[in-house]
Amino acid sequence: MPENKSQLVNYAMNGGLVVGVFWVIKYFFVIAATSYPFFGYINTLLSIGTPLLLFFFLVRYKNFVVEQDKISMWHGIRFSMMLFFFASLLEAIVVIVHIIWLDPVYLSRTYEHTLEMIENMSADQNLISKLKQQPVPTPFSYTLGMIIGNLLIGFLLSLFLVPLANRFTFKNDNRQSGE
Repeated sequence: MPENKSQLVNYAMNGGLVVGVFWVIKYFFVIAATSYPFFGYINTLLSIGTPLLLFFFLVRYKNFVVEQDKISMWHGIRFSMMLFFFASLLEAIVVIVHIIWLDPVYLSRTYEHTLEMIENMSADQNLISKLKQQPVPTPFSYTLGMIIGNLLIGFLLSLFLVPLANRFTFKNDNRQSGE
């Protein structure tokens, strides 16, 4: 059965909206962690939700859109990458608003904190001096790097989760309005 590309894009957009909202909520914990470090731990704990959401949407896509017992590895990777791309766009909007208008010194503060951590780890002085010469990332380059990183994570997760999703099936949860 050939794949329906419009259904692939449509379901990836819908799933990407849900994952994107989840990432935005996680990002609020990143913002809060600048004042209260405890929220950084909550953000890290919430990271387990991303592979769980991807797995959920892969299984649902396979069962209710493709309506087959298995999808090919490449088909699942494409779906995962598109889902992560659409989720990244939503998160990118919030990140841009945060680092341009709400907290313009966030990037420089984060960059300085990273340099301090590297110095405290007794890293090579040559490496530290080269890092200090690097300019602070622009909001655009930071956001683009975040999107590319999310796509890479989506690709890597899909390598493990597509075969796993092929082993699971959800029961049809389409309910009649009278039930």
